[in-house]
Amino acid sequence: MLQTTITDHENSLIYAQTIQNGLLPKTRHFNKFFTDHFIYYKPQDKISGDFYWLTVKEEVIYFALADCTGHSVAGAMLSVLGISLLNYVIQKNFENVGDFLTELDKKWIETFNTELIDSQFNNDWLEITLISFNTKTREFQYACAGGEFAVCQSKEIKLYKGNNYPIGGWQIEKSRVFDTFSIKIEEKARLYFFSDGVKHQFDAANSKKFSRKRLLNMLHNYNALPMGHQHELIEFIFNTWKEGIEQTDDVSLIGIEF
Repeated sequence: MLQTTITDHENSLIYAQTIQNGLLPKTRHFNKFFTDHFIYYKPQDKISGDFYWLTVKEEVIYFALADCTGHSVAGAMLSVLGISLLNYVIQKNFENVGDFLTELDKKWIETFNTELIDSQFNNDWLEITLISFNTKTREFQYACAGGEFAVCQSKEIKLYKGNNYPIGGWQIEKSRVFDTFSIKIEEKARLYFFSDGVKHQFDAANSKKFSRKRLLNMLHNYNALPMGHQHELIEFIFNTWKEGIEQTDDVSLIGIEF
């Protein structure tokens, strides 16, 4: 009986994995909109609280990487909610990406503010980085709700952040507004988006985290290589770092070049 239960659970996770993967952008979409890219996406247990998202409105490309509360089933359910709400809010006629996150935050909170759920005790949240890139003017915008990303250009790497607070969760602010930032993206610049799972992974001795500093150094050292080669090296380095011990979080690391 126990074996049957375990098998049923495993089959359910595999089926849920198929559904979740079906909601994520495909390789052909990245190939269509970006000069080069790689996707390193490793759920802790088949399904993930991390997700990435991609769409286009006229000449503007929108891309997001997000990290939801929790792992496995709970995290994956929140990721489906996040994707659904992004697809909804992107239809709004906002000019600044921060306004999309502000609207996303409102819709996220509304989702949990029901008679069946006591919002005072709900702390489900979403950390996300949302960018936009105008393919005609090369105007680049970003907004972050607890997220961060890196840009490699002019032979240096820089880390960019926005607002520290996430989408949803317990927050002091009664009316949260997410800021929009603009930076210049040069030709052949490489952008890297990552969740906390990379930085927080412990080594084989379970004594050190991979860390943001080590991650940025790795990206800087290899950013001149084709994205496919970077992906292979990153996977090798990450696996060597943990040397077969359990993965501590969902891991997402995506590189793109406009």
